[in-house]
Amino acid sequence: MINLKNTCILVRTEEENEMLLKEAEKQGFHWYSKGNCKPLPGQHFPDILKFCNNKDVVHSVRIGVECDAFYEVSELLGTKEMTAREFIKWYVNVDFSCGRRNCDECILGRKNTKCNNQLCTTCNWKNNIDELLEIAKSGRITVPTPEEKAISALENFIENPDRTALNDEFVESLKLAVEKLKEVKIDGEINT
Repeated sequence: MINLKNTCILVRTEEENEMLLKEAEKQGFHWYSKGNCKPLPGQHFPDILKFCNNKDVVHSVRIGVECDAFYEVSELLGTKEMTAREFIKWYVNVDFSCGRRNCDECILGRKNTKCNNQLCTTCNWKNNIDELLEIAKSGRITVPTPEEKAISALENFIENPDRTALNDEFVESLKLAVEKLKEVKIDGEINT
């Protein structure tokens, strides 16, 4: 999440508002003359929240030149829906690259989907739309390598240490990182 100081953010729903205010409270923000950042009773949506330099939060604001930046909360939280144009561009890119790789490497391949269907075939989209959109939202067209997965897991941990589960995947990411660091060290000692 970005530093909220001197930004204006559009929130469309109560859920978005609640998630944003939790993050704001972590950053030390509070409603003017209150010591917290809890959702306000009677707040109407959509709403625009302004996060001031002095850590005050104001709602129902209009956007002016005094804001450094303006965002939609869905952009910051990663919940923004993909447009039809964005989806089609992504799908065309996947389809265009299809002949250059095997299905095991493809993000839409049977082995790489939760539904165990090839999602490159439109007849398999029925009942799998949410998974397809989730895949498309990632922007990827190939399955991440173990190294890419490890980097992503470690970056997520660095960004949000309190939200990372210490599961087998995370432990494997740490092991891979240590192996790569050892390789670099050994190569460095050989080259010196």
